[in-house]
Amino acid sequence: NPYGVLGLTSEASDAEVDQAYRRLISQYHPDRTGGLAEELRQQADKKARDINAAYDRIKTLRKRR
Repeated sequence: NPYGVLGLTSEASDAEVDQAYRRLISQYHPDRTGGLAEELRQQADKKARDINAAYDRIKTLRKRR
């Protein structure tokens, strides 16, 4: 569920989706996790990939409407 990854419901507006994406990606972006231990950096990198994939999926689904 791409909405669940961003902590939203499918009823969320486009602005809410964008805001949740920006908030989460700024937290988990690889450039922001440089000082962490390797294991934590890898976890943050995976989370950032999941966030990007969910955001792309939501945008694709909403374009089809």
